[in-house]
Amino acid sequence: MTTPDDVRGRRLDRWSGGCLMAAGVLLLSTAPHPDVFESTFAEAALDTPFWVAMHAALLVSAVLSVGGLVGLYAAHADRLGRLGAVGVALAVVGLVMAACVFYFEAFLLPVVARHDPELFAWDGPLVASWGVRLGALAGLWLIGLVMVGFALSRSGVVPRAAAWSLAGTAAAFALLEGPFVPVLGPLATVAFAGGHVWVGAALWVGPGRAGAAARARHRRPPVPTGHG
Repeated sequence: MTTPDDVRGRRLDRWSGGCLMAAGVLLLSTAPHPDVFESTFAEAALDTPFWVAMHAALLVSAVLSVGGLVGLYAAHADRLGRLGAVGVALAVVGLVMAACVFYFEAFLLPVVARHDPELFAWDGPLVASWGVRLGALAGLWLIGLVMVGFALSRSGVVPRAAAWSLAGTAAAFALLEGPFVPVLGPLATVAFAGGHVWVGAALWVGPGRAGAAARARHRRPPVPTGHG
């Protein structure tokens, strides 16, 4: 028998799964990102085709990821445990910071760079400011996702392989795409996007919920019967 809680949980699974799948697809936009360490942010923004579209897509991806993670935790808080709670909290804080960075890079950086590119020199007043350095907190996004992946692997909400893929590709993305490692960085980006899509699709289909219900039925003790 379907209860109101089951309906609510199913809707949350579909919501979070859809958000994570869409976020994963949009993450692919960062695969061709130029190596800003070989030049400056100003040169990269002005010389890279589709710079604005690339970072606008990342901004939308970050917003969708927040929705997906919040929906995931709302539906499965009891199964994700403390590790999942801390992971979701860190990831959401990091995603909010990342969204601010992506917004700046998409809509403000190119405009300012056209008028005063020297501001974006590595020892320039903007890049060296404390406000820009606070953007490093966006790294909490990836740390949080690794923790969420571990929590999911123990929860049975999604297939264990999907959960491990999210944790592993988040770490690979941080280590390889963060410093723009040639070839491996873009490959890590594709894998990271795939991890999002895999977890999102599993939530959309809902095998974890169905599997949990089946296990619960098997664990129910037999109803004692009286003897006349």
